[in-house]
Amino acid sequence: MFAGFSRRAFRIGSPTGSKATSSRFSPSSTRPWTTGTCNGAYEQRANRHCPTGKTQRRRRELGQQMFRESLHGEACLLPVRRDQCHPMTGYRTIIESLIALHQAPGGQLGHDRAIGLPARGVTPQLAESVIREIAVERGLKLGPIVEAFDPRIQGIVENWPIAVDGPRALALGIPCPPPLKKIVEQYLEDFGRR
Repeated sequence: MFAGFSRRAFRIGSPTGSKATSSRFSPSSTRPWTTGTCNGAYEQRANRHCPTGKTQRRRRELGQQMFRESLHGEACLLPVRRDQCHPMTGYRTIIESLIALHQAPGGQLGHDRAIGLPARGVTPQLAESVIREIAVERGLKLGPIVEAFDPRIQGIVENWPIAVDGPRALALGIPCPPPLKKIVEQYLEDFGRR
């Protein structure tokens, strides 16, 4: 439902003037964002460690599970502090952004095709207040949000950026994410309990 852009970059096509025939990422086409892959996600150079297994799954789904599980009446384990900020956006905004990038003239994108999409700073505390407000409005029974602090995951998340303003993306006409309440309402329209 949500995506954090703290460590991911989108690259559309190959660099302008590139004679490469493969679609392989190169440092010049993705600078300063990539050095390699971590289960399909291109990770920022500052984050050379790619956790595996349960830790990575919990880290990757940090924002998703709080909304998805709670809104569907299931318990959500919260492995980080409630005041830990993390950039998020909605899946509809990501789709609109990818379409806008696809339609943007290549000359405006330039040689470096990595674009940091804007995202809203969201804390678990803010997220909980928003889903509680929506649950009251819609008569939903929320699942509990259970403190399950994991110092390893907290240590990873603390090193992520807490905001992504995306000025280059905005200059290209990429949409800003709507307020968090609207993002959650969009999710419920598409995936809510029937």
